[in-house]
This record gives sequence, structure tokens and C-alpha cells, in this order.
Amino acid sequence: MLKSSRSIAFVIPVFACALFSTAHAGQPYPEDTVVASRGTATVTMLDVDAALIGVPPAQRGNFMNSPKRIEELVDRLLINKQMAFEARADKLDQNAVYKRAVDQQGDRILTEQLVQKRRADMDIGDVEQLARERYQINPDSYSIPGHTEVRHILINVSDRSDEEAKTLAESVRAKAIAGEDFVGLVKKYSDDRSKDSNEGLIPDGESDGLVPEFISGVKGLKTKGEISPLIKTSFGYHIIKLVDRYPTRPQSFDRVKDRIITQLSNSIRDARMKEHVDQLKGMELKATPEIVESLRTRYITGESSPAVEVPGVK
Repeated sequence: MLKSSRSIAFVIPVFACALFSTAHAGQPYPEDTVVASRGTATVTMLDVDAALIGVPPAQRGNFMNSPKRIEELVDRLLINKQMAFEARADKLDQNAVYKRAVDQQGDRILTEQLVQKRRADMDIGDVEQLARERYQINPDSYSIPGHTEVRHILINVSDRSDEEAKTLAESVRAKAIAGEDFVGLVKKYSDDRSKDSNEGLIPDGESDGLVPEFISGVKGLKTKGEISPLIKTSFGYHIIKLVDRYPTRPQSFDRVKDRIITQLSNSIRDARMKEHVDQLKGMELKATPEIVESLRTRYITGESSPAVEVPGVK
């Protein structure tokens, strides 16, 4: 049993490695195995299983393959259990509203479980032919997009005057035109804060996320290795070098088949579940207007407060 009077942070990474090691992969611990304890709180394997009930089974392996995530989950469960113990000591679990809220939380969990089960059990047939038809309608949509790779040097205007920035940028550009190592110039002169990690490289110089002036400057470059004239943007002056242009590459159906089938399968399952929910919504609704209307004023107190979002209520 793991014990700590403060945090479990120092034991969780070691524990997690043991828990998910190959040696134990085929021999899961029983539900009553104690994972960790602190104060009056104890977390068992069953507690962890229950905490993951909202995560689709196919995703739980990746979700829990993280010592940090395990630490955070177990620590949260311990805190919740400890505070719940204190709340019960104050008899906060004795009123009818609390008990009904517990029932409603159970309803939400059961709904999630039903959706997961219905989706998993749903027979949607063989969708490969449908996937092929979707591919044939627009094969270009499955191509690998082309992109333009560039490097750039930024001389900003926030630390110097526009004239000083332009003069320095012209000097740096002249060095680049003369054949000096562009990456070296980036490291020495560029004011781009990301230069230490990317050495001025922008994987797609025509991306919509870039400012229009920069994109126009990139589009003006035609030859690999070509250096742009100075490009002025709100950030300052840019010197851009064309690294290479990579054209759009088509992909065969066989290469994208699994992705299309997965997308279609999920869409079909979503549509059928929505259809079922719509059927439930279409059942006869019985309500007394006066009683429903009374909800508008039921919770008004002497002090007004901004609206809040209620968990589980949309």
C-alpha cells in the first residue's frame, strides 16, 4: 500500500510504470486492489475504473498511458473522497435535493453508457463501397496539400526606428544575397522570438495564418534559394528565402480507405443515435404551463447575480 501525508507525486511515476509494465499487462489487478490512500481516503482499482466510465473503452489505453495523468487522476479522487468524508460528517448527504442530484448524475452516466453500447453494437454493414463512392466524387479532397517552405529574418520596428530597421534589414539582405549562410544570419540578426527553435523556418509560407504582406512576398519567389526584396509588415521588415515548393500530391483510395471508412462509420452511428434522440423528443410532452413558468422566479433571491452554467444542463 502506498502512503503519503502530502502529495503522491513522487510515487505515482514509479507506480504507473509498474502498473502498466509488460509483466502485468495480461494480469490486471483485482478491483479491490488499493492504488493509494491519504488521510481517510482510499482509492482502489474499482475507483479508477469508475472514474474512466465516461471515456470510450477504445480510448482508455492511450488516455491512461501517462504517469502525469495517472498522478492527477488519483490525486483528484483522493481529494474528492476526503472532502466527501468531511461533507458526510456535516450531514450534507441527508437532504432530498442531494439524493435526487445523485440520481440525476447516475442517469447521465447510464445515458453515456447506453450511447457507447449502442454505438459499439450497431450493425452498419460494409461501408467500403460507400467509402469508395465518396472518394470517387472528389479524390482531390484527399490529396496531401502542397506547401511552400521558407526561412525568414525579421528586423522589428519595436526596438528601433523605421529608418534604422530598414537600413539594418537592407544590410542583412545584402549579406544573404552575397551568399552568407542564411541560418547563420537568422541566428545573428532575426528578432523573431521563435528563431532558436525553428531557425527561421516556416513550413508553409502561404498559410492563411500569416499576414497578407508576408504571403504576397512568398508568392513572388519563383526559384529555389531565391531571396525576396524587403517585405514590410506590422512586425517590421522581413527577408525571405525560398527553401522549396512542394506540389499537391494525390493519394490512392487504398491509402485513404481506412480514414474514410472510419469517418463514414462514425457519421452513420452519430446519425442513428440522433434519430433515436429525436424520436424520444417526439414523444408526447405533458406539462402544466403555470408550473413551468414558475421556474423563472423560483430561485430569485434579494440579490441578483449573473447567470451560471449548470453542469450537465444545456
